[in-house]
Amino acid sequence: MLRLIRFLGCSPGTNALKWTQPVHTSLVARLGTFQPREFQYETSDGESGTLMHRFSRHVSLTKRDFTDKTKYGFRVSNFYPLPDVNNYGQQIRELATVDIAKLITFTTDFRSKTDFRSYTEIVNTLDEECVRRVPGATVYELLEMLHCFMYLLPNKIAQLKAYQAAMPKLIELFAGAENERDFLSIVFFLGLWKRNQTGMVLMKEFLQQYLDRYLTADLSRMDFVILANATYKTSLRLADESQPFKTRLISEIVGFDNADDPALLVTLIKCARMNRLSSGEIIDKIRTFTESNLSNHKQLDFRGLSHLFAYMADNRVKDDALIGQFVEGCWTRFEQEVRMKGFETRSQSCRPKDIATYVWSCATLGVPMQSFTEVNLNMLEKAIRLKVEAGEYRYAPDVLVDTILSLWICDRKSIGLFRLLFKDRALVQNLRKERAKLESRKDLLLSCAEIDLPEAWELMKAIRKPGDAFALERRAPDFLIRPALKKVAECLSLLKEQKQLPIASISFNLPVKHLNIAGVLVQMCTGGVRNLDVLDDKHCLSDHESPVGLMKLKSRMLADKSVDRGMVNVCKINTPEELATELKRILVVPDEQNT
Repeated sequence: MLRLIRFLGCSPGTNALKWTQPVHTSLVARLGTFQPREFQYETSDGESGTLMHRFSRHVSLTKRDFTDKTKYGFRVSNFYPLPDVNNYGQQIRELATVDIAKLITFTTDFRSKTDFRSYTEIVNTLDEECVRRVPGATVYELLEMLHCFMYLLPNKIAQLKAYQAAMPKLIELFAGAENERDFLSIVFFLGLWKRNQTGMVLMKEFLQQYLDRYLTADLSRMDFVILANATYKTSLRLADESQPFKTRLISEIVGFDNADDPALLVTLIKCARMNRLSSGEIIDKIRTFTESNLSNHKQLDFRGLSHLFAYMADNRVKDDALIGQFVEGCWTRFEQEVRMKGFETRSQSCRPKDIATYVWSCATLGVPMQSFTEVNLNMLEKAIRLKVEAGEYRYAPDVLVDTILSLWICDRKSIGLFRLLFKDRALVQNLRKERAKLESRKDLLLSCAEIDLPEAWELMKAIRKPGDAFALERRAPDFLIRPALKKVAECLSLLKEQKQLPIASISFNLPVKHLNIAGVLVQMCTGGVRNLDVLDDKHCLSDHESPVGLMKLKSRMLADKSVDRGMVNVCKINTPEELATELKRILVVPDEQNT
């Protein structure tokens, strides 16, 4: 880790020499951190009122070192409101590092008094000067710098070269003077480095070294929520590595006061989901919290309720009353948002990924969304279409694929959305870039369309050759043959040998291409063919009777193709004798089988 810190901490210093000369627009355009277009249509970069703003304020007020008693050692009027942009870089070189940080806060006021090009130059110059200061800065100076940039650019702070240079330097300095205050500050700022391998590695190694030392009973609830959020943002799983973290996460969720801010509970649940932490206590808490929140009309928005719903889906909880509350509660909030803002794009509570989370939860639990009269799927499709046209899915094509596939699993076959996905050239190009990540889901969606909507064939010809999405006798690959399938096949073979069933042959099949749930194809001596699906723990809900959404999708497609089929529920079978009895019932008297 020290080698990585040295590498990241030293390299930016070489760029500082470029700023000894006056700043010119052409130079900034080529080398600056930000381009003017990033600020052109943005009236404010702040996140006032959001949970991240609350975390930032908590850290700055309670975890900040206020040993510097001076106000500032410069005259603000020398810099703002009308700075000499060309000489700005030379002017700020003469300031102390702590004063540089204070000057950053005054830049917020300057933003409203100038054009976006000048503002971009000023921000880039401040960033480069801070990069130059990082190697010789103290922990106090670095944190002051970051706090002030967080005030100025909360949504873009991780893009700053100064931020990327400061984080490894902070970790290096922390090793020589450990304390709880700086520990949480570093965790908070590292958590802003989302979707970045370097940030994830730094966070992982930092927490591996220090987490158990500072994760004590003295760590407040808000401090722990900030820690949990930071690990979630950097995609770091800690529950398997740190028992204290796992125990504290469960206890904070279970002990959460229903009267407290629901956004904090949602953050903890998101962390639990990311850690794949399955807990009956958490499920009970979600049940009681949701019932209380919905009945009292508290402010749990669409995306917050969707994340709680997703935890239930992760754990395949079968609770029709609670599922109904989630489906209708999420929809009510979504509809309210649409009616208030009129399909306005870029809404923070109805983002594409939150819509995807909602419909994925319904799909996983096998919820027939069209059976809920309150849910207007036409309105939902319209919202998705408008967001596609506004470009909100352009850089997240996987989210759109997941959304359309989830709707299909819920028996909402949208040819309109399907055509929209594959007619948008930019989306298709990004789909190709994300090939490994998206391939299986995209191919399953194409199979669904080929089987359910023959009118989509013309469109599919440009994507792949249609015609083999459904083949009852397609051989299943070995890696899809689950232990439960083998157990059923072995029992069938024994019944065949003992002449208890008139079976001609037994094979493992995969009738729906890319729907990776293999079955058992039984050829009877009488000439009939029967497809047997096996319901095991992986493919059923918590009641051990209801199939998950994908299994229901497969059964629906087999029914559409008029395939003679049966379902063997091994979750309710304890002995070989019981299994043999069930197989004889299914195969000898097929009319009694009701899937």
